[in-house]
Amino acid sequence: MMQRLHIPILMPALAWVLGIALVRLEWVSWQWDMGVMIILLLWIAVSSHRYFCLWMLAGMLWGSVTFLHDVWQTHYDASWVDQKISVQADIEHIQFRGSSTRLRLQHLVRDDGQILHGRVDAYLWSYGNLPKEGQRIHVILKLHPPHNHQNPGGFDYETYCFKQHIALMGSVYGGWTLISSQQSMLDNMRAKVRSVLPKDMEERGILSALLLAERYAIPIHIQDAFAATGAAHLLAISGLHVGMVAAWTGFLTFYFLTRREAWMIHIPVKAYALVAGIGAAVAYATLASWPLPTQRAALMLAAAALAWWLRARYAPINILLAALMLILCWDAASITSVSLWLSFSATLALLMFMQASASSQSKIWAYLKSMMYVSLVASLATLPLIVEVFGRIPVWSLVANVLLVPLYSLYVLPMALLGEMMALLGWHDGASGLMHWAGLGIDMGNQCLLHIHQWWGGNLWVSGAAWWWHGLYLLSMIILAIWGMRQQKQKKSMFLMACVVMFYVVLLMQEKAPRETLWVAWDVGQGAAASLIQAMPEGKAHVFVVDVPGRKGSRFNGGTTVATGLRALGQTHIDVLMLSHAQSDHDGGALRLMDSVRSVHELWLADVPVNHRDKTLQTLIHRIQSTGGKIRWLKQGDVLALGRVKVHVLWPPKAYAPNNDNNTSLVCSIVLANQKRLLIAGDMEKPVEKILLTQHAITHYDMMLMPHHGSRTSSTESFVQAARPKYVIAQTGYRNHFGFPKPDVVQRYQSVGAGIWDTSKGAVFWYPQRQAHKVLLFSSLKHQKYDAALQWVKLFL
Repeated sequence: MMQRLHIPILMPALAWVLGIALVRLEWVSWQWDMGVMIILLLWIAVSSHRYFCLWMLAGMLWGSVTFLHDVWQTHYDASWVDQKISVQADIEHIQFRGSSTRLRLQHLVRDDGQILHGRVDAYLWSYGNLPKEGQRIHVILKLHPPHNHQNPGGFDYETYCFKQHIALMGSVYGGWTLISSQQSMLDNMRAKVRSVLPKDMEERGILSALLLAERYAIPIHIQDAFAATGAAHLLAISGLHVGMVAAWTGFLTFYFLTRREAWMIHIPVKAYALVAGIGAAVAYATLASWPLPTQRAALMLAAAALAWWLRARYAPINILLAALMLILCWDAASITSVSLWLSFSATLALLMFMQASASSQSKIWAYLKSMMYVSLVASLATLPLIVEVFGRIPVWSLVANVLLVPLYSLYVLPMALLGEMMALLGWHDGASGLMHWAGLGIDMGNQCLLHIHQWWGGNLWVSGAAWWWHGLYLLSMIILAIWGMRQQKQKKSMFLMACVVMFYVVLLMQEKAPRETLWVAWDVGQGAAASLIQAMPEGKAHVFVVDVPGRKGSRFNGGTTVATGLRALGQTHIDVLMLSHAQSDHDGGALRLMDSVRSVHELWLADVPVNHRDKTLQTLIHRIQSTGGKIRWLKQGDVLALGRVKVHVLWPPKAYAPNNDNNTSLVCSIVLANQKRLLIAGDMEKPVEKILLTQHAITHYDMMLMPHHGSRTSSTESFVQAARPKYVIAQTGYRNHFGFPKPDVVQRYQSVGAGIWDTSKGAVFWYPQRQAHKVLLFSSLKHQKYDAALQWVKLFL
């Protein structure tokens, strides 16, 4: 029978975590928080069983203090936004992003002496002389607050910025002027490490991530392979890397000190090895500038080391829970951090199986078995979190980690660390050689992952699941694990757990049958993206996507936004992708869309010369065909069946080659099953509108997309009068510098009674089968608790 653990810190830890969570979670209103605090105070006053309530109240109070402090850090007044301002600032961090350079600025002081307490992300669009980290510069900025794209399943960028204390973001106007260059010793050391990294982009990017916590240089396809196979943690300086640095240093110290018998007698060898390991881990994290995941990993490592050292007197889980409380005291915002709970789960699994390994006769087999157990338990325990955050199941996670964790732990990381040490000592040639050898190991690992990525299930996207699915899965796994350990029936327990996992995965893989047909115009910034999701009779969905924007080389763009939104609506496939014309604000995200869904069955393009020679479209065509998809070239007069609807292609004629590529846009009239009519207009301009009016191709529409985002180049008065839409959607970006949609264009549509909707305010949903409330604006990513706290901060300031 398994010995019962004494865990006196369990209840205080649960209460502390619950208290902070109630305050920091946005979906729990501040009114509820106040009500819970009052109830806790009353319970403490009248009951003798107040221990749990005291800790929970302490957590809520501490969470409130830290939340208000974070609000104060990101507070600004209106004079900082929507105008050019001249400031001095320190450069905290620089990130190169292809077409731009992002400067993370801090300690901003305006020329009039006003101070901004928070950070600023400013984008520099020039390719000339660039500043360096640690410098203080003078720049002219135009700033605006962070803004969320309002879509189902969307990333909460405002909360991300809030946690990073980023108050504003914007662009640099003109150049920059150096005020002082006070690069720290740490900045110079990091520069030395960069100077010896290999030139190969894959090797350089991964080594930069491992040593300096700079992941932006890793090619997108490599990042995708790591993410899909559940090995993305290898690219972050987290628990594994910090732990391995400590383990290697501790092992070498122990080995050295046990070479002489006198040292073994007079020196506490294990204590010295433990201290040396932790010291090396601290030095490693310091050179990486202590990013937040590394801070948490270091605290978890210290807790694990202390727990192991004191294991004879205390159950290790007590010290681990104490470390969790300390982390949340240090960084309360991390209560919602994925990396924190992944580190906690992995460390807990490690402590669970280290005792079993220590009692084994075969140490090597015990450690190998422990490593596999840790990978397996951590993967299974965090599976719901991974599914919710990343939207896919890492089917081959165990295989990938069993192959790559030893490779990185025993070869790549030691080689890279030795190279780093040589670089810091000034031995440039030796450092470059070691980095080259580390790069060979990285290449080997990349080839392995890319191969696994091509296996069945190697990139398995899943639709959003109800919270109770995840809860039922976790509850079942916990019950089976406890039952197996208490009853000494591990084999039966593992078999039943495998059945639970299989059932859970099968449920996640099922797409959701839509209840009714839905048309969505997505909020993707200054670009166009829309989808028609039809409810089919057999209980399946037919998904039609029109346009996906994105900048060249961007990892997150309109393609990933649309894919995430579709998954949130229960869909992981696309039946037809139609790209209106070859411009990045309409087709730039198509490749990322393909990478982010299970399949794209057909691609529809206008049969015009510009599309046949466009490199982006040719790459996309090759990708579609390589996966068994079809290419359909459309021309004026085509009529196509699309699920339960008919698509009439109104424009362009075959081989049409105007001077303005906007006029090659596909213009399609879609007739739904209930005879409602929808017009897709692309970026067509006045000449095309005139021709279509002459051909009497334009009739009244229930819904239409405003041509060319609401520009004055389109939507002539005669065209608007002919279309007379009930609803019209302008596909524009928040604070776009074009001023779309133009006020006079909006006025034309209003004059014919059209309801105006704008995607800059959120995704627009149209339910054509409904009699009332047909059009809705999606705006779930609100921050009412933050807004209330901001008012309190302003009041006290």
